[in-house]
Amino acid sequence: MMMHRVYIGMGSNTPDATKQMSDAIDWLMTQLDEVASSDVYSTPPLSGIGADYLNAVATGLTTLTSDQLNLLLKDYERQAGRTPQSKLSGQVPIDLDIVLWDGTVVREKDFSYDFFQRGYRQVVAEKEVERRDAER
Repeated sequence: MMMHRVYIGMGSNTPDATKQMSDAIDWLMTQLDEVASSDVYSTPPLSGIGADYLNAVATGLTTLTSDQLNLLLKDYERQAGRTPQSKLSGQVPIDLDIVLWDGTVVREKDFSYDFFQRGYRQVVAEKEVERRDAER
C-alpha cells in the first residue's frame, strides 16, 4: 500500500488555543503514522484583526488519498467547534490544512507564510537528524 508524506499547517486563536492545538496533535497521532510536530508558537493574525494565533506544523505518513485525509481534517475542525459563523467572527478553534503532499506544495499561499515556514523548517530539520542517526 502506498504511503504518502503529508505536512499539515495548524492554527488556533481561541482562548483555549493551547488545548485545541494539543488535542489536534494527539488526534493526528491516531490518524497518521510516524507523526512529528514542531513546537507550538504564537503569531499575529494575517488580517491584523482578532487574537494572536498559536501555530504548528505536523507531518506524518498515510495510506489515505489527499482528498480522504482532507475530509477527515475538515470533519475534525467541525467537531472541535469550527463553523462558518466562528470563521466570520474571527474565531478559529482549529485550522488544519494539508500544505505539502508527497513533496509537492498543494497550498502555495500557506507554504509561503512565515507562520508555516517556521514550523516546517523545524520539522524537516528534526526528520533529517533522525534519518542521519538511523544511517549510523
